[in-house]
Amino acid sequence: MRLIAHRGFAATGPENTIAAVRSAAERADAVEFDVRRCGSGELVVIHDETIDRVTGGVGAVADTSLAELQTHTVLESSEHIPTLEEMLTVVPPDVEINLEMKELDIAEDVLAAIDGVDNRVVATSFLVPELRRMRELDASQPTGLLASRRLDSPVTTAVELGCDVIGANYWRCLGTRLVPRAKTVGLEVHAWSIERRTTAAALELRGVDCISADRPIPLGD
Repeated sequence: MRLIAHRGFAATGPENTIAAVRSAAERADAVEFDVRRCGSGELVVIHDETIDRVTGGVGAVADTSLAELQTHTVLESSEHIPTLEEMLTVVPPDVEINLEMKELDIAEDVLAAIDGVDNRVVATSFLVPELRRMRELDASQPTGLLASRRLDSPVTTAVELGCDVIGANYWRCLGTRLVPRAKTVGLEVHAWSIERRTTAAALELRGVDCISADRPIPLGD
């Protein structure tokens, strides 16, 4: 089983920043970060729709230019909100990238940004239309459906979308038939968000391929 650094191990550094992801890449098999579009059109790495929680500023990312975004620092660090292109350059080629698309109509620009990147990049999302668009644009690009609580048939939906990966909350992986159903149809299974090694061990026994965590968790013996 492999370890994914959620937002670059968000509990140990300023989430979704260059410093966090660079550090996490030394301790994880994969790094995960979030992508959305800012007001001047660039793709930037930030989870929330607004900058309020992670910076000292106020406002929607979609209404704020890149120049303005980068005047702010993240979570009392000296780190700034990076562009997708900046983030891609700091991940070692042997570390997988899980890139979550946080909004619609960015798939084409995501594909352009990751073109030529040596890493395995899995484009994930809760947004079914965006995953469908990604598949239409490039049938070879690995994609992953993130299963929300409201999605009743996640495995069926992932298969219909041509996904390679399905991600779900750890309790859903342990308490439902999602994992065996996913494995039957060849889907890689990712579980989030894990805090304890005992939970990780149970998920490994269940057949989960990767766990996502906010801090490093020792895996194996």
